[in-house]
Amino acid sequence: MIKPKWGSYRLPVDKNKTGKKRTNRDPSPQIPAFLIKGYNYECHVDTLLCCSVNITPPSINNYWLDSGKASKRLSKRANHFVEVMKRFVQPLQYMGDVQVIIDYHMPDRKVRDIDNILKPCLDALTKCGLIGDDSQVKSLSVNARPIVAGGQIDIQVRKHNTGA
Repeated sequence: MIKPKWGSYRLPVDKNKTGKKRTNRDPSPQIPAFLIKGYNYECHVDTLLCCSVNITPPSINNYWLDSGKASKRLSKRANHFVEVMKRFVQPLQYMGDVQVIIDYHMPDRKVRDIDNILKPCLDALTKCGLIGDDSQVKSLSVNARPIVAGGQIDIQVRKHNTGA
């Protein structure tokens, strides 16, 4: 057997060491961010955001990916979600306490943990410039709603009244 040069031998692209097919852990979203439908609604005086977007947020399980050497990066789905939300969120840079209400319409009957969508939604509000930091959220409500094909998320952000 002829010994190959150093670094010239590679495993086949479609299989890993165990013989199983490789799966793409970070697929690109199929629909571009500018084609995702959504609506902004007229807000009450104490409401900063009231929008409905036809998208399923990335689960926290798919939000961060290993990029080697003990570092992590945001997945393509996470970046896509932020780009979609930027179309519907005005960068107000509100620095007070807020209350967030999320109504999540799941895309199908698959069993999902509802708490896995919280971090992507709160990070998107921060990266879009609506609030300065997600530590400003003092009240949080997440509700599962009836199924909508393709998924839908309704987000309301209100100024938090301390009652004082």
